[in-house]
Amino acid sequence: LQIEIISENVDSSVSVVQYDFNYNTTNNLFNPSSGKSYTYNSKGKYVIAQAINQDGVEKIDVLEIEAHEIKDINIDLRNCSNYSIEINIDDDYYDGYKLYIKGNYQSDLNNGINTLDYGGLLDNNNTVEGYIIGVFNNNEKNCYKYDFKFVPIENTITNIIDSVVLSDDKTKFEITYNPEKSTNYEIIIDDKIDSVYFSPSFLYFNHSNLEFTNKSFNSRCIKILKKYGCNGQTIEDEICLIYLNVFENEEGINLEYNYNGQFDSLSVLRDGDKINTIKEDKFLDNKGIIKNKEYCYQVIGYNEDKKSISNRFCLVSNNNFNPIPIPNAFTPNDDGLNDYFQPFPSQVTDYKMIIFNKFGEKVFESYDINLGWDGYFKGKIIQDVYVYKIEFKKDDEWVNVNGKVLLIK
Repeated sequence: LQIEIISENVDSSVSVVQYDFNYNTTNNLFNPSSGKSYTYNSKGKYVIAQAINQDGVEKIDVLEIEAHEIKDINIDLRNCSNYSIEINIDDDYYDGYKLYIKGNYQSDLNNGINTLDYGGLLDNNNTVEGYIIGVFNNNEKNCYKYDFKFVPIENTITNIIDSVVLSDDKTKFEITYNPEKSTNYEIIIDDKIDSVYFSPSFLYFNHSNLEFTNKSFNSRCIKILKKYGCNGQTIEDEICLIYLNVFENEEGINLEYNYNGQFDSLSVLRDGDKINTIKEDKFLDNKGIIKNKEYCYQVIGYNEDKKSISNRFCLVSNNNFNPIPIPNAFTPNDDGLNDYFQPFPSQVTDYKMIIFNKFGEKVFESYDINLGWDGYFKGKIIQDVYVYKIEFKKDDEWVNVNGKVLLIK
């Protein structure tokens, strides 16, 4: 607390005026200060003594003051849709509060809810800017000051949430949402209030991000409430997190994902590319999987205009699962349909396919994936089950595929 003597009510005959800002009334010792100002570094009651010399006679006058700490004021602004704003003050420290707009005193405020009609206070930028300051005995010098700046409510956005993304380690999640200027929001996680805030009067982007710690590693649904003051409406939007787990068994790579709420559809992504759209809570990926290759999965849930993106889960496959699509039967009858046995076109190199009959005889060999077997061996087509061995390189990995194919005559 800084003290400064700005007016001295002394007679012109006074020759000396001095001050002691820590005057001891017990022993009445006067320790003159070097000037007319002093700063107290801690709260408490102090005595200021003024010593004068008038006509050769020394006189002392004293004044007791109390220095207060600067404490924050708990202030909640709630913008209303009718060019008014609720100023809710929750404080029992200061004697009172003053409202200033653009540096000019506007009114006194009370502890509790105060309503300000600001339609006539907007500047050329359609903005209200000012501050609220606490006072003691109507004195506001060096007291806590709460600055504010807001604009009228636009109320143009009904779809608040754009997306939510769960981190790969599931320790946090990030919400992208569409804020409005000078609007009150509440964040509710699993039906418990997490935070409240008042958006700024100027927004640089149409979207903003909020990051949260996943304290229980099991948070489910997030609501954002847009709330207007003066008993106005509340607009609510909700989205739920998707938790993804991936494992491999003899059937392929299994994806299991759990979530609350409902989604219109779910997309499965492998290495960033969509491989399926489903509505179930599990998926088996057993096509195009190459042994010893890493695959990364994510699931995206869509609900109206918003989406929930799961954690990314990566694993290295221990087996091949249909690394290239291969038919299990063909009909060499010259009808133009399935007349040749060969894998479906794929981007591979160093390709080789050998086909054997049940006696172990090699009936066909090819080094071109686009060149298939027409079913003939020694000038005849014999209906039977044949064994094939195919090898090739795909994504710089050697792949060997063994299987059986049925020739239907």
